[in-house]
Amino acid sequence: MHQTLCLLVLLPLAAQALPFALSADLWKTRDIPTNHREARHPALLAVQYLNYQTGSPNYLRTLYQVTKASVKSVPEVGNKYYITFTTRAQKNNDDISLCSATVYFHQENPHPAISVTCSGNGSMMQAHDDDYNFYKKMKQQTTPLIGKNIPDSFGNVEPEFVPILDLAELGSSYVMWEKSTEKLEYVLQQIKNVKQVIRKDDLISFDYDVLLYETPNEEMISCSLHIIWVPGKPPKVEYHCSHDSDENGSGSTSEEGSTFLGNFK
Repeated sequence: MHQTLCLLVLLPLAAQALPFALSADLWKTRDIPTNHREARHPALLAVQYLNYQTGSPNYLRTLYQVTKASVKSVPEVGNKYYITFTTRAQKNNDDISLCSATVYFHQENPHPAISVTCSGNGSMMQAHDDDYNFYKKMKQQTTPLIGKNIPDSFGNVEPEFVPILDLAELGSSYVMWEKSTEKLEYVLQQIKNVKQVIRKDDLISFDYDVLLYETPNEEMISCSLHIIWVPGKPPKVEYHCSHDSDENGSGSTSEEGSTFLGNFK
């Protein structure tokens, strides 16, 4: 009985000793103006995550508008963003979907934890048909499809390389999600080189050299991607990116960059 009373007396003191247990800022939530980068950045990441998980190069979404944003902060732990936004289909401006997402950044670490849900699937059926037609055409290739500088310096893309660019954006969505932090975000800028890898199984595969534009550093990051895909599933992505600075969260630094096995099992 005496020991129990001692524990009850000591519990409040122990709670006060925790570094943030009684902080006034613990789990404090504040609203964010929807036109601020602090709101658009987690929304953009949620769209990249959504694109990757959907697994369709013909159903890629773009961030259209952030309608509500807030952040809940835990000192010395991280920030969790609550975002409501709309997306628009890249290939159908009339296909707009309402989405909500939570994006959790653990301090300055890359690869935020994301959960996202969207209403409606708009042109999903047509996208599935286009995915299969592209897949079937690539499986019929007897010689590897090769290209470079997509889009070109004028922003043009030859029609036969449009689905190749879409697949690059699908695979890059995984890389950009993995590399992004609360401060850094990435956008696919250009395919420098691409070569199809002819396979005898049911999958199609491409090797890409791409440029990612890093914000706010305003730098071009060179990445090599090996993308394996089949309709109806997220692609498998192996990538290697080179950067003059350290790779955040990689655990090592190398002049040649760091290699990530992505979602390869």
